[in-house]
Amino acid sequence: MNQDNKVGTTEKQTLKETYTFVKGIPGFEELKTFDLQQHDEVFSLFSSVKEPAVAFVTVNPFDFHPEYEFELSPENVEDLGVTAPDDVGVRCIVTLHDEIRNATANLLAPIVFNKQKKIGKQIVLQDTEYTTKHALWKDEDSLSKDGDI
Repeated sequence: MNQDNKVGTTEKQTLKETYTFVKGIPGFEELKTFDLQQHDEVFSLFSSVKEPAVAFVTVNPFDFHPEYEFELSPENVEDLGVTAPDDVGVRCIVTLHDEIRNATANLLAPIVFNKQKKIGKQIVLQDTEYTTKHALWKDEDSLSKDGDI
């Protein structure tokens, strides 16, 4: 691992990876390069390199919804240069509310990464029951996954 990929803090080292989005992301098509930086065990920050104010809190959707699944179309596999399932990483954008327990995740439009080639694409799923506002925490017990925003 390259030391330039780590952002130093007094408490811990946080991994930051930079990905290229050839077509940008919906609503920000002109922005092509984004950093994905782990914030804590739960949340990460997905931000534009060119315009850092364009930033989103994200989560690994499988941590909250283990049943979450979708298939990449052949076009998306080609766009991302995926050759093996282990190449793929997935994050979903989170909407935060006054209380963290009310946070929701956009499962309809996951951000998919080729971790090897450092290429990403936000994909809007078709013919699915997923929405843009799935509760992260389904019940009080699952609040034990407590991120720090």
